[in-house]
Amino acid sequence: MGRRVMLLAAALICAALLVPGCVADEAPAETPAPGGEFLKPDEALEAVLIWLRAEYPDRAPVTGLSWVSEDVVVLGPNGQPLLGAAEKRFTATGWVAAVTWAVVAPEFIVYQITLKSPTLGWFWEGTVRARGGQFSEETGMQQMTEELAAELATQFVHSSPTYSSSGMSGTLQRIESRQDSRPYSWTFVFEFDSRNSGYGDTAGQVVLPVITPHRAVVTVAAMDVVKAVMDGRWDMLAQAFLDADEADARRVAEEFVRNSPTFVFDGIPATLEVGETLHPDLENAWAFVIRFESAHVGYGDRTGQMLAQVITPHEAYITVENGEVVSALMDGKWDMLAQRLV
Repeated sequence: MGRRVMLLAAALICAALLVPGCVADEAPAETPAPGGEFLKPDEALEAVLIWLRAEYPDRAPVTGLSWVSEDVVVLGPNGQPLLGAAEKRFTATGWVAAVTWAVVAPEFIVYQITLKSPTLGWFWEGTVRARGGQFSEETGMQQMTEELAAELATQFVHSSPTYSSSGMSGTLQRIESRQDSRPYSWTFVFEFDSRNSGYGDTAGQVVLPVITPHRAVVTVAAMDVVKAVMDGRWDMLAQAFLDADEADARRVAEEFVRNSPTFVFDGIPATLEVGETLHPDLENAWAFVIRFESAHVGYGDRTGQMLAQVITPHEAYITVENGEVVSALMDGKWDMLAQRLV
């Protein structure tokens, strides 16, 4: 899923720039468009099926299958409809095909086609030009494997809004892989660091400028990302927080304070405690009073400053809504989100 969206986004950019060179010239075959100059989505799929039966006679869908088509809304990385994109899904006994393309002038249309058998485990990817039927094989017909699924999961995390917005290059790594009970299904665990707090596209948001570790658990079934959760509270597919309870919110608030520049600089870990719990008049929201002591006076990262070395008590009011810190005030005068005096 993530790979198709990325390829389609690239196609949209190329089409917008009207650069034919964005599509590779090499292709294993060329099929004339039946009944007209340009192939329609179903005709592009049929051209691929004809070639596959000749190239992979023991793996390709047999002739005579009845394919049923339906229109599908293409979603972007933030879960919103991807403007200028279209998709048709074709199903037949034991097979599923997805045909996606950028809605542009016919001479620039390139169909991205994915064909798979969830029951037999076969998988194929390629592209077909609407003009002339020229197509290119990107992933040869092969069994769905853990390695292939891991590549898809890695691409999904790498292109996710959280990583794209603030992920630190070189920190993304896969630390665990496991086979699920369902056939052709695997779950992968990734870790990476972000330059700031928050989830999704944080551009324009007030975030805490502190290196934030993330852990993403991604499940791939039949070469589709079917579940993806970050840090146990962020749905990477829906791009929304999971329903949280008070205990989850308390952990978020405590982690926020532990990672704040004031505490990181000279907070005394043994003194940190979560005190009262308040209940704002908001749905799925809690506020916590968290106290700790610092070894010096002042707030934030005070590296290089002249500081009085005196034990300083702090009291922070942290409001968590839908699993995210929306307000954080220390000692009634330090905005922990904006990192400035109120």
